Amino acid sequence: MPAIEWFPYFGPNRRSDKTVIEITLKFDEGSGKEFPQRVSDIRDPLVDSGILAAAEKFPEQTLPDERNQWYSSLLVQTALLFQRKAGHRVSFFSVIHIPEKNQCTALLEHEHCDVGMTAVKLAVELLNGQRRLLTEPFRMFNEFARARLLPLETGAIIRAARARDIPAIHLERQPYTRDQFNDLTGGKCICPNGLLMLGHGKHQHVLDGTYCLDKSEGFDMVPDLAGTESASLDSSADALLDWLFPDTDLTRMPIIAITGTNGKTTTTRMINHVLKHAGHHPGMVCTNGIYLDGEQLVNEDKSTRTGHLKILTSKAADVAVLETHHRGLLDRGFAFRWCDIGICLNVTDDHIGELGIDTVAQMAEIKTEVPKRARHAAILNADDPHCLAMTAIVTAEITCLVSMVSTPEALTVNLEKPGACFCVLEQIQNEEWVVIQDHGKRLPVVATSRIPATFEGTARFNVSNAMHAIAACYLSGTEVDVICEAMSRFKTGYETTPGRMNEFTDLPFRIILDFAHNPDGIRRIAEFADKQEVEGRKIVAFAGTRTRPPALLKNMGRALAGHFDFYFCKEHAPAIDRPIPDVAHLLQQGLLESGVPEDQIAVRTYGKDLIFEIFDACEPGDLLLMLIGYVEMHQLPAYIEEYVQAYLNDHNA
Repeated sequence: MPAIEWFPYFGPNRRSDKTVIEITLKFDEGSGKEFPQRVSDIRDPLVDSGILAAAEKFPEQTLPDERNQWYSSLLVQTALLFQRKAGHRVSFFSVIHIPEKNQCTALLEHEHCDVGMTAVKLAVELLNGQRRLLTEPFRMFNEFARARLLPLETGAIIRAARARDIPAIHLERQPYTRDQFNDLTGGKCICPNGLLMLGHGKHQHVLDGTYCLDKSEGFDMVPDLAGTESASLDSSADALLDWLFPDTDLTRMPIIAITGTNGKTTTTRMINHVLKHAGHHPGMVCTNGIYLDGEQLVNEDKSTRTGHLKILTSKAADVAVLETHHRGLLDRGFAFRWCDIGICLNVTDDHIGELGIDTVAQMAEIKTEVPKRARHAAILNADDPHCLAMTAIVTAEITCLVSMVSTPEALTVNLEKPGACFCVLEQIQNEEWVVIQDHGKRLPVVATSRIPATFEGTARFNVSNAMHAIAACYLSGTEVDVICEAMSRFKTGYETTPGRMNEFTDLPFRIILDFAHNPDGIRRIAEFADKQEVEGRKIVAFAGTRTRPPALLKNMGRALAGHFDFYFCKEHAPAIDRPIPDVAHLLQQGLLESGVPEDQIAVRTYGKDLIFEIFDACEPGDLLLMLIGYVEMHQLPAYIEEYVQAYLNDHNA
């Protein structure tokens, strides 16, 4: 039998706009003999158990000829049948054959993820021969599924909302539970499974049932409504929404979604800063947490569907600025069907080998999902070939290409459709400026040296981040002079962008903290270091983690080689039962293989004492780059404060 894994998406996702379960079936070379050989091997137990009538067609769609696809299709159609027989109104499935991996990926629609997951489990047990007697298992499944059935009127309202492009969030489906909304319902349940939020933010309305409950329950025995009563129900839902939302333009908040490998958090914070300066009340989600109008609500990475929903359901926000990382795209899905502005900053080789992503091209395909869902504008880094290739896929009204090296004229050849604008760099009176060129309008925005986050233009990666943020704010309707003023005030201090180019100057040597943790990010830091004029030495302390492949860890060392006078190799977390961690040795090996002398490298472990040892090694006039892990990143300011106090005490004694 194939190895089978499955997990649910809870909303629109990279596979489908429907809520689906993704099933991966991995076949061995010799598998096949233990498969069901005929459809009747599965149909007969279904009929014998009373699940399927003898006259009913099963499977509903013809099975493919290829054997692995045949098995996969039979599996998902069986799981679909279980859900439908329990009253759940689902119909979509698909099977994708991947012959080079000898596997199939199947998608199965679900109305409730727990019901869909259980249906897959029951179907797997039937097909692999674990279950032949289905009467009692299906009775239990049917009872479980019907307790989670979407009421007919709620389904009709959802259909009417989608027809009007009104967001509909079911508040009794993950990540929500009904008891989270007791303040709205008074702790009472009017209509089981019927709690529904329509619209975003201040535009939202919450419904808890609407129609006659006993009539709804009776209809639930019929999976597919037809005829007069169905039409009447749909027209009633239409009338209700016409009353709730007389102006369908006032149903949602604008959404700006940001993805990429490096720079997501900084760009997200830049956009949030400008919009707040422009008078908006932005809701922001980034790696550092969830923020409403500048106030932090959650202090952890929530750059996925769960965090995004926190903003979209808040009446305090009038625009959503949502960092969106690859893990959320892979195994959670979206909190929105479309966004107003979608940004992809870059795609590099980080996180390759995780979650079934084996190549940079596959990662680019995942990240394409964000600009692909943009309606008003897709903003793409034209200096990154993977981002530039996305122009062929996006369907937004405007495609905005951002480039630090090309002119608008050169960029135009990459576009096959009108509706483009450009964000580029130009020399104006011997200064480098960010310039928007939009359908013949040339709009100088701000000199890069006047943006504090760029360190007078020497942090080129932050110049790029700023350009994408400027383009997003401009295309969201913010005036150029407002953008200029706001960007001129954006600093990368620990309080505003923790772990992103935070500078500490309380000691006789400069310390810059950054979370760069992959070869591309580290390469950009090395380029920044080259541009810094220092009286003393350039020193770097950088860390790796055991979750990264050895080749990537070595490449981190290679990316830094030759740019510093001394290197401290360490790791993100404490070593367990090892005096010197293998990770630090791999970082060292990358340096050595790139020609760095061994006496310019120190291999260390982890902790405050090590940090203080690194500080002790610095002399007045030195520049120290600290590229460390998430935990130490947040500990470092306190360590520096403690070290400064000890330093002052020693020198004042």
